[in-house]
Amino acid sequence: MSMKVDTKGLNSEINVTPLVDVMLVLLIIFMVVTPMLQKGKAVQLPQVMHPEKESDTGKDLIVSVQYLKHGASFSYNVYLGQNPVEKKNLATRLMDELRKDPTKEIYLKGDKRLNYGSVREVMEICHEAGFQQVKLATEEL
Repeated sequence: MSMKVDTKGLNSEINVTPLVDVMLVLLIIFMVVTPMLQKGKAVQLPQVMHPEKESDTGKDLIVSVQYLKHGASFSYNVYLGQNPVEKKNLATRLMDELRKDPTKEIYLKGDKRLNYGSVREVMEICHEAGFQQVKLATEEL
């Protein structure tokens, strides 16, 4: 006595619809979150061959020096995180941040189109505020 198995109701093909749904949701999430990963103001960073890479602790302060061109001359804006700060108020703001959390580290993002003196001036303000070490942000060539 042989038994026949009814295979009409079985579907042996892979259903990719749930996979496509999950991938689309992940794509949308990454598209929304990726711009938020950029800390500080966007500037053209100097490029180096093999930059030191450090993990982000989330407690770092980012000071950005953004290049502004005015015809033949230039100037710059200073930002603490995403917020613009006047150069004369930067030291006070940095001291307040250091008082809140003395373990904070500071990164300086200087636009590569600026001259050395402009970025050095902001770096000196960071030192005066109490930060012993100011790390310069670069990007890989």
